[in-house]
Amino acid sequence: MNQLSDEQQQERLHGWTQKLTGLYISQDMSEADYMQVKERNPKLELQVLPEDARAVEDTPWLFVVDGKKFVKPSLLPFDGPRHIRPGRPITRDLCQDRINLYSEDDGKITKIAFF
Repeated sequence: MNQLSDEQQQERLHGWTQKLTGLYISQDMSEADYMQVKERNPKLELQVLPEDARAVEDTPWLFVVDGKKFVKPSLLPFDGPRHIRPGRPITRDLCQDRINLYSEDDGKITKIAFF
């Protein structure tokens, strides 16, 4: 991606913050894999989408299951989206084009950042 000006970066951040804050992150893994991860982190309460879940029209990364809105990070238009949960360490490598999705333990997105 071309280098963005400060103004362009702020516009992009504002736009994606409006789209994603308050939604829930779904996991890009099978139910069995999720259960193994949950054994190591019992507080983790994230959604694995049903196999028959369908994206909202014109928004391939957005799913609605039982009235609750979910984001599937791998379908966002960014390379390597990163999910950052409370208390989890993160690397400090700078990648201006990577979207970072901060969430509560239940997967509800609380903050968006690009780095």
